[in-house]
Amino acid sequence: MTKYDELVKEAINALKKCNVPTKGPLFSCVVLTKNGNVYSSGRYFSDSYSLTLHAEQAALAHAADHGEHEVVAMAAVGKDKHPVIPCSMCRQLIWEHSKRSGIDIGIVVADKNNQYKIIKISKLVPYPWP
Repeated sequence: MTKYDELVKEAINALKKCNVPTKGPLFSCVVLTKNGNVYSSGRYFSDSYSLTLHAEQAALAHAADHGEHEVVAMAAVGKDKHPVIPCSMCRQLIWEHSKRSGIDIGIVVADKNNQYKIIKISKLVPYPWP
């Protein structure tokens, strides 16, 4: 089993961490740090929608809360079997994190059948801001 297989498996397990009390999509994300540690989170839903935390945002914050700022890879999955790719807001946040750390983070685009491909954040955000 590769490290990416393990990340996808951890992301699937992290679906249990979602805080989505209403009908809504379930997403989870795990990050792998340079030190080899894995931090996960699920989507945290808010009735106001604007306060909802995406799984990618929460997983990055979880790692940072443990003093881990050098993320090398991330994997996100959803309850559906479709591959999950970060939304534009999450891509921006991941890119900013990548810029600060100097690591071109590998995004593991996966589905629940453990099928995946790795795309570097620099490819997902070809024209970043700022």
